Amino acid sequence: MLLDRFVAVDLETTGGDFYGDRIMEVAAVLFDGGRAITARSWLCDPGRAIPLRFVQLTGITPAMVAGRPAAEIILPDLVAFAGGAPLVAHHADFDGGFLRAAARRAGSELSAPILDSVELARLAYPLERNYRLGHLCRRLGIVLSNAHRAEDDARACGELFVRCLDQVAGLELDVLLQILRLAPYDWTLRPVLEAAVTQQERSGTRPRPAPVWIVPTSAGLHGQEDESPTAHPESVPGAEVEALLGPGGPVAAAFTHFEDRPQQLQMARQVTAAINGARHLLMEAGTGTGKSLAYLVPALLWARLNQERVVISTHTITLQEQLWEKDIPFLLDALGWDDIEIALVKGRSNYVCLRKWEEEVQGADFGTTVDERFFYIRTLPWLAQTATGDRAELQVSGSSEEFWRKIMSESETCLGPRCQWFNRHCFAFRARARARQAQLVVANHALLMSDLKAGGGVLPKYHNLIIDEAHHLEKVATDHLGTEVAQRDLMGTLLRLFRGFRTDHSPGLLPQLARRLGTRLPARPPVGLAHEDMVGKLIDGVADARTAADRLFAGLTRLVEGLGGSEGEAGRNLRLTPAIRQGSLWTEVEAGRQVATMALKQLAEGLAVLAAVLEETDGPRLKDRDTLVVDLAKLAGELYQAAQDIDLVLCGDEEGMVYWAEMSAGAGGREARVTLRAAPVHVGRLLREELFDKLRSVVMTSATLSVQGRFDHIKHRIGLADLEPDRLQTGVVASPFHYREQALVLIPDDVPNPRQSEAEFTRAVQEFLRDFLVQVGGRTLVLFTSHRQLRQVYNELKPGLENAGLLLLAQGLDGTRGRLVEEFRSGDRAVLFGSASFWEGVDIPGRGLSCVVMVRLPFTPPGDPVQEARIEDLERRGLSSFFHLSLPQAVIRFKQGFGRLIRTGTDRGVVVIFDNRVNPDQTRYGQRFLQSLPRPRVVAAPRDQVMRLAAEFLG
Repeated sequence: MLLDRFVAVDLETTGGDFYGDRIMEVAAVLFDGGRAITARSWLCDPGRAIPLRFVQLTGITPAMVAGRPAAEIILPDLVAFAGGAPLVAHHADFDGGFLRAAARRAGSELSAPILDSVELARLAYPLERNYRLGHLCRRLGIVLSNAHRAEDDARACGELFVRCLDQVAGLELDVLLQILRLAPYDWTLRPVLEAAVTQQERSGTRPRPAPVWIVPTSAGLHGQEDESPTAHPESVPGAEVEALLGPGGPVAAAFTHFEDRPQQLQMARQVTAAINGARHLLMEAGTGTGKSLAYLVPALLWARLNQERVVISTHTITLQEQLWEKDIPFLLDALGWDDIEIALVKGRSNYVCLRKWEEEVQGADFGTTVDERFFYIRTLPWLAQTATGDRAELQVSGSSEEFWRKIMSESETCLGPRCQWFNRHCFAFRARARARQAQLVVANHALLMSDLKAGGGVLPKYHNLIIDEAHHLEKVATDHLGTEVAQRDLMGTLLRLFRGFRTDHSPGLLPQLARRLGTRLPARPPVGLAHEDMVGKLIDGVADARTAADRLFAGLTRLVEGLGGSEGEAGRNLRLTPAIRQGSLWTEVEAGRQVATMALKQLAEGLAVLAAVLEETDGPRLKDRDTLVVDLAKLAGELYQAAQDIDLVLCGDEEGMVYWAEMSAGAGGREARVTLRAAPVHVGRLLREELFDKLRSVVMTSATLSVQGRFDHIKHRIGLADLEPDRLQTGVVASPFHYREQALVLIPDDVPNPRQSEAEFTRAVQEFLRDFLVQVGGRTLVLFTSHRQLRQVYNELKPGLENAGLLLLAQGLDGTRGRLVEEFRSGDRAVLFGSASFWEGVDIPGRGLSCVVMVRLPFTPPGDPVQEARIEDLERRGLSSFFHLSLPQAVIRFKQGFGRLIRTGTDRGVVVIFDNRVNPDQTRYGQRFLQSLPRPRVVAAPRDQVMRLAAEFLG
């Protein structure tokens, strides 16, 4: 064993604040020789209320801890139990922070080191996607009988740590040595790694001269891409599709509990007809249809028969992963098709560049930050196991994004055949080669639009396309066919060049280059041709550009704050109209723009000149000259493009474009950041010319495409309205669920109109939810259209609901989306408040979700820049923007919200629409919402009757 004796600890607390919250349970389990020997646990009186969330999570009630000693009192017992052995905790920063805070309150210090089982698990199991204790225990077969009670968690943590120790002991010696070279000397896990090195050295293992964590493979990387469609393609036999998917077929045989779905066969027939007939198809498939298999079977048959590629595009990662990891492997296995190649395609920046990775790891020195060192430490065992080099396996997020950008693959910095990793090892190259050879390619809408914008080359050539989650196509096209300049990205590029000469940060590319050229940089170098002088002058140029950019974005911040802007999910938006460009606040912005763009362009030109000079330079000091040249050229290009884009957004007046500034909320102590954006008002013509007119067949499907069974709205929005009638077919496949029996829609008819008095409406929402949520016992998803209103209602209701035993969770206030959904699922009496993204993609089948409350009809909030521009355009053309844009968008969103409730054939629940504008007796358009639903029972009644009917329906 690398560590024979240790004590695994776990705490239960009243929250996450080391100083404001308190410990309510401590458990410790002594491990010796890899086995649990003995255990102790202590309940502690936190001296304050225990939030209901943690009562439900842990089962620890106020009565259980009343009269118990505080954590400060039992700490000496814990130290004595450990007997000098190191402590181990899952997320040691959390447990260690609470223990040290308790020790300080007791007037002492906790000297025992606390090792982190999460950190060790990342080294031992680098391909795991989730490092939560429960997930790792399930994966490794470790029994965790009572999760969220301290002793069970501590025991599981210790057993996990033992497994990790065994895995780390088996790492390659050169990987271990690289980790130790990067690791800080005070890292608590350092002794464990040193013990692993000693163990291997004693066994006679020696480091290998070359990096051994790369598995070479060069098979089939040079396949030729077919550019043209099959001249006379073979049609997919409809009878074969039905035989494969229908009862008695191989797909049915592969299901443990097969359900005959006539709707799935109906959709598969229409998909087959569209592909065979070289037509486009708009297909709405209700929840439970099984649409993935309905389009996969015809697509795979077409690909096999004609040896021609089919691309499938999704919007969400969740669906992409479902297709790649579940549906496609299941189908190929069920059909026994092992002769078809499939590929998952992502943007190039998702893959690690081994050249850049090696340079960063080998070049890490005293100036490299601790966070950056730990990021590179994580990559070492990962590269020993990964077959893809995909960042998703590393779960890159937060501050590690900055470090990933240093090692990600990019076309601008690719050396091609001159790179030692090219051909045999390059992950991006191998991924592209796999895609070229594949008959079925799974991509996403963003990549699809990037390929369209670039004129091809991002995706392999294709002629048949299936777009799932097609209701997102217009928005994704709008986002990706526009322009964006983010303050954070621009500052990141400048910092990449020069951070400063402080020893606690990597100084940047230019100071590193100056050191290698053997010069001490002057404060103000004279103008000259010497490399040293050029680098020094450029460092000053970076400082000037940063000052100018700071001034510009500060002016934009004052502009957005001064003029108000509109509330968006990420912050505030301000559309840059001619009227705003005439205002007094614009003077500062315009002056800042002129200085910033000039400084950026001058810096870009200087970097380009330096790159050209270095390209002609050789010698021992510049052995990686090619790398320096491409890095400098790439950064020069980024800065020049940023300058052009700033001008485009701030000076733009092109017809058919909309320009705006977006300011992030700056929550959690983060500084507010500004992003400049431009987007086309219409994307339909571009989609028509560059996508639909050029492809043989495009199948577009979703559960929400039509309004009252008609596709007029989406056809106009994405450019299909004027398509020849024989080129486009449409279809609606109803859900197999029995909504009349499974769902009840209730409309309170005695509520204030939200458009007449927002304050009165919000009060009515609070009063209704206060009683309704208690009466139905939680298990409710409440959907808002405004995060401001969500926060207001949440703050008003939370204390009372928790006193009534309901757990209230809110988007943006209680954790990430994934964690909130997981906690909601596991809670018996939970309520989840969500806005925007929670209207779709939340899948909670069964009794876990019995009610959905839509607070308001989901019209796009006023002030959205793109929506405003589209409204103005329709009004200029004499069309009603409400009936041609706002209403159809709201109906589709409304259908998505309704779809959160019934997810299986046995689900049963209530939908409450608190906005009485949906009532046909109140508005002439309310019927359009209700007629778009799959025929549930609908009742309009006073609020007290709504509560009674809901309770009766739910039993």
